[in-house]
Amino acid sequence: MAVKPTEEQQAACDAFTMGGDLALVAGAGTGKTSTLVLMGSAARKRRGVYVSFNREIADHAKTVFGPNVECRTAHSFAYRAVGRRYADRIQKSAHLPPAETARRLGLRRDLVVNGRVIKINHQARLVMGMVRRFCYTIAETVMARHLEPVNGLAPDEQDYLAAVLHPYAQRAWEDIQAPHGGLRFEHDHYLKMWALTRPTLPGEFVLLDEAQDTNPVLEEIFLSQQAQRVCVGDPAQQIYEWRFAKDVMSGFPATQLRLTKSFRFGPAVAEQANRWLEHAGSGLRLAGFEARSSRLAELPEADAVLVRSNNDAVAEIIAYQQLGVPVELCGGGNALRRIAQAAQQLKEGKGTSHAELFLFRTWEEVQDYVEHDRTAADLRTLVKLVDTYGPDAIVQAVDWLAPKGQGEVVVSTVHKAKGREWARVRIGPGFHPPMPDQHDVPQPIRLDEARLAYVAVTRASDTLDMEGLSWLDEHEQQLAALADDGGTLDARLIALPLTKQLAYPGAPVSRFVARHLPTVQAVRDDYLRRVADLPQAVQPLDVRSPNWPCLGHVIDYRLRLSLGSLLGGAVPYGVLLVQDENEPLRGTAPRGAARKSLGVAGQELLERLAAYRRLPEGTDEDELARLCYVAAQFERVYREGSIEATSLFAGLRKEATLDGLLARVPAYVVDDVAAQMCLARPVFEHFWQLPPEKIKCAPVPEGATDLGGADGDFVLDGLLLDCKATLYPRRIGREEIYQLAGYTLLDYTDTFGITSVGFYLSRQGALIDWPLEDFLAILGANKPADKLRKLIKSELWQAGRQCPDLPLRINGLH
Repeated sequence: MAVKPTEEQQAACDAFTMGGDLALVAGAGTGKTSTLVLMGSAARKRRGVYVSFNREIADHAKTVFGPNVECRTAHSFAYRAVGRRYADRIQKSAHLPPAETARRLGLRRDLVVNGRVIKINHQARLVMGMVRRFCYTIAETVMARHLEPVNGLAPDEQDYLAAVLHPYAQRAWEDIQAPHGGLRFEHDHYLKMWALTRPTLPGEFVLLDEAQDTNPVLEEIFLSQQAQRVCVGDPAQQIYEWRFAKDVMSGFPATQLRLTKSFRFGPAVAEQANRWLEHAGSGLRLAGFEARSSRLAELPEADAVLVRSNNDAVAEIIAYQQLGVPVELCGGGNALRRIAQAAQQLKEGKGTSHAELFLFRTWEEVQDYVEHDRTAADLRTLVKLVDTYGPDAIVQAVDWLAPKGQGEVVVSTVHKAKGREWARVRIGPGFHPPMPDQHDVPQPIRLDEARLAYVAVTRASDTLDMEGLSWLDEHEQQLAALADDGGTLDARLIALPLTKQLAYPGAPVSRFVARHLPTVQAVRDDYLRRVADLPQAVQPLDVRSPNWPCLGHVIDYRLRLSLGSLLGGAVPYGVLLVQDENEPLRGTAPRGAARKSLGVAGQELLERLAAYRRLPEGTDEDELARLCYVAAQFERVYREGSIEATSLFAGLRKEATLDGLLARVPAYVVDDVAAQMCLARPVFEHFWQLPPEKIKCAPVPEGATDLGGADGDFVLDGLLLDCKATLYPRRIGREEIYQLAGYTLLDYTDTFGITSVGFYLSRQGALIDWPLEDFLAILGANKPADKLRKLIKSELWQAGRQCPDLPLRINGLH
């Protein structure tokens, strides 16, 4: 007997039968699979495909969908089209020894990087790993940045290693594509090869499941289809971003519908889920199933304990084993065993072949590395695990694990628990509230952490013990105080710059745009439609870790210089900050004579840029790019109040000169700026012909002094333009759109004569703009710009009365 669909399920089915694209946000336990089956049944006369990245999910789908829907994984489609031609290689090369891989790659000798020896076997593994990581991306060629992090090497040393191995990775990809190549052939290889053919899926409609955690390759294929597209999932359950997974759903330009009735748990658990949905920035709110009497309670005995990390899992496992309780670990303990055994080998001075530790000779070297290297966060967690329990205790705990299905309790990280449910769930250790900032302002919970907590609490169907998340009540009270009109913390928020105010729902600017410009998603939908067919971004190919923040500043500066302008106020402020030796700088700042000389070099930089403005013919493009890159280092000093480890200024011990700094600018910077300037020509040709009075670079609106600062990129003949040097234009969203609105409305008396607004995407050479009236209308404004300007001025003035002395210099001015 067929189950009657809910109103939401029926609405989704009706929308599907209309033939348009559809994004169905399905909360935890809301019956998304049954809804998809309903859609397939409603389209019996049409043939469609159901696509999942997970084989188990696809196999289950085959048992519930009708004959008109072909259910396959992405790999299955790829194998049928491409992979079967390589079937023999998949089998024969599965166990190719590392030494033979190195020989076939042409790796002949060990490589020494700053005294650390990388043997050819490890070089071969790293090269094949570069190809594997490339296959997870939408890139069209293997790049140096596809090298995995190598523990034990500093960032510049990893860049060197990536540059050395990059040609071998390119050679490996060529071999893999050859029908009779000799290297190991993996399933992700033919998936990537298929994706590069721009395939069309065989159906009149395409159903994409688990769309919130989609492989980027599959995302690109799905978005390129001309058939009706339906993506289903829960963006608040996106927890595999660290594994390259992308959320297709958020911003997908289609009819957006929701499934909110959860059949997994009752109202009590739904209430907790909704709290975390709020912190995850989701508009979804769940309704619990009234027939389920779910409750919150302390659980002396749980079916599952969900923790944040492997460290926390080991703590729980050992505690249960000491009580004599049979416990199983979701996913098994082999990875823990390997790390413990590798640690023991290092403690004995024997070295190890473990992929994360192979460069170290002793455990003391590992400990020293994680203590002093800020990039070693993941390894630091493993070191803490070993140092807390010892290798023997970890191995013993793994040996004593109960087989799958035979434990009285399951311990699992949240990542491994995704897709599962238990009657009684206790939230274990490892989840922590965010630390307040330097002004003691409570910080919002990170979106990825909130999503993880949401997944955790929604694994319970009967009883939920919130032990590990019990801090949420107090933290929400602190955040609520930020939003109280008239509260003292509100005065701190008014002192934040425009961009940072948009991160706080209780900040004055955020409250204003939420009330007066409520339909930001409509602008994003329009934007996404217009960027759907843009070419891939130009970008450095042979560098593992380009300095992206500085590169973003550099192209901005170069465009300003091309328009006859200087760089804006942040660079000279950064120079002044370095020159003021009474102003402490965090991070790896130089001291004494080195700092003084850096201030002198900064002054010379400003003078040389001013000279270029007077006589542009005297400086070539190479030097200009280098000058802009050094300038970007000073802007980062100003905005961050520190000198970062990746800065040209980091750890300077000798006196600096400007020419010396220019010589240290990486070559990729020059090439990257040249590529972007080439793309800019068709768009900026018109702007370069404008008279000076129609060009405003780094415009600071009047209202910037009513908060902690606001400066735009350009106003060109009435067009407010925000330059974005992003590799992924589809990620531009709410805050970036509201920035355009904020800059516009803070120009209280229309000093800049703004008549249109837009984004310039410098790595794609694309201009996406709107007439101002249209932009505000799509945002849902019910008043014209001049009225909105008066309103925001009044509201900021009222908020500012609580904060009469705004800082003269705010780090993070935007």
